[in-house]
Amino acid sequence: MLYGRASLRAEAFFFHVESRKLLSERHEATDLSIGAFISELKKASKRMTCHKRYKIQKKVREHNKKLRKEAKKRGHRKPKKDIGIPNAAPFKEDILREAEQRKQRLEELKKQQKLDRQKVLEKKRKQDSNKDTSKEKQCEKESTSKPKANPEQQIDKNSKKFFCKELKRVIEASDVLLEVLDARDPLGCRCPQVEQLVIQSDGSKPLLLVLNKIDLIPKENLEKWLHYLNQELPTVAFKSAMQKKDRTMGRRVTKKGTAYTNLSRASLCFGGDCLLKLLQEYSVMKEKVIQVGVLGFPNVGKSSIVNSLKEARVCNVGPMRGLTKCMQIVHVDKQIRMLDSPSIIVAPSSSFHALALRSTTDVDSGNLFDSVDSILKRCSKQQIMMYYNIPDYRNPLEFLTLLAQKRGMLKKGGVPNTEGAAKLVLCDWTGAKMSCYSRPPASWTPSPHLSSEALATVKQAFNFDDLEEDNKSTLKTIKYPNRASSIAFQSSGFTDGILDDTELPEEALTKKSMEVSEDAEEFSEKAEDEVEIKEVKSESNSKTVSEELEAKNEKWGKLPTGKQLDIEAGDLDDAYDFNTDYI
Repeated sequence: MLYGRASLRAEAFFFHVESRKLLSERHEATDLSIGAFISELKKASKRMTCHKRYKIQKKVREHNKKLRKEAKKRGHRKPKKDIGIPNAAPFKEDILREAEQRKQRLEELKKQQKLDRQKVLEKKRKQDSNKDTSKEKQCEKESTSKPKANPEQQIDKNSKKFFCKELKRVIEASDVLLEVLDARDPLGCRCPQVEQLVIQSDGSKPLLLVLNKIDLIPKENLEKWLHYLNQELPTVAFKSAMQKKDRTMGRRVTKKGTAYTNLSRASLCFGGDCLLKLLQEYSVMKEKVIQVGVLGFPNVGKSSIVNSLKEARVCNVGPMRGLTKCMQIVHVDKQIRMLDSPSIIVAPSSSFHALALRSTTDVDSGNLFDSVDSILKRCSKQQIMMYYNIPDYRNPLEFLTLLAQKRGMLKKGGVPNTEGAAKLVLCDWTGAKMSCYSRPPASWTPSPHLSSEALATVKQAFNFDDLEEDNKSTLKTIKYPNRASSIAFQSSGFTDGILDDTELPEEALTKKSMEVSEDAEEFSEKAEDEVEIKEVKSESNSKTVSEELEAKNEKWGKLPTGKQLDIEAGDLDDAYDFNTDYI
């Protein structure tokens, strides 16, 4: 009994020692290959939820069940086994010999067909290569025989010379011309050179004035302008429809059983029926299909009028200037074709106000402040302050500084972005949202570029009584802005344009741009110096934001102190350190 217990104890002790050895070896293995264990632990688990596993098993069962049903419908068909020729058949050897010969003939036929196809492909390749070489030789001969075209004769489609040629094409191809005017400044949108060319052309083409954007001016001002313009040329009051992304215009969609209109008044066109009526009467009088050319300066709504008459977005429109590059023909109906044209080119000798609002391209950064200055001089300061919600200002630069701070247009270090504010002001004045108006002259005087005989022929082509009645009905259906919320400004009069591409050099420099003030040049120089000062860290900390604004303001006078700008001088000095470059 004692011997048995001692043996059990010895075995237990031996088992304990062996297990300790195994554990130590395992720990050593884990220490050596810990990277392998970590990589195994990082492997994605293949386990899935029971719901997903049961769902997969169910799908598999359904699929197998479907296969079994289809096989049952088809029936069990074993593939037919070739029995071969039985040994008891007579002439067995002859039949096998004929089968082998037939097999050899089929193989030879396939090889022959393959060779024939290769030969046909080689012939085609040779013929193609011969044609290419002959064409190259002909091109070389033509290039040597024909003289090379001068690069000066090739005109860029985005150049002003190309616009002038396209504008002339539209005038020559048209039977009736529409000159589109912005109702906010009708006199400033009239071009005497275009009107003179149209009326004095062969066949005395009639000229119609289309007063667009009539919903942006007060009603009393609109009535005065219609009365003033109708004394000289027939004028149609018009309001274009708003464009939509799906290339459709605003159509009246009513619900069944109700008279509810699912469109806002801004998306509807007013005056289109009146204009179409005049054009259709003229086509009936001439007994032919007429082509109607649309002329005007940028951003007056030429393409929008074509889209409104067509009731579809057939011409590209947008706030960008000079969007229409060439003549576009649009069939409105069986009797009328509309010809959309590029914008009229403003003469380089025009004022800054005309160049800022009527130019086909964006204003240069050097002339931005002069353009804003010309706009502010023609407006009331109180109305500008109420519209932009800014305090009193002394000069244009202070106005742009306040506007930039109000709109959050700040550069690095909190410096007001006056250039961006100037672009914003020009965009407001050329866009279709700002409500402003100009007053017509007190007394009407005939335009010197239009003869009385030509005007008489134009008036005979249209019925003025019906035109006045249609205009009155159009005025009743439009909602006008309040006079108190609109900005009144002084018009600059007729805007001269260029129609002959010979008068327009490739780089036309205006007289006013040649006389740019020294202050504008200093402004650009100091803007360049800013970049150099930021890069060089050894410069002194003497250039502050307040000093920079004073340097920009040399032309306009001194900036006001902290109360008007809501910024103290000490805060401005500590606003930005030019010796540190923030990232």
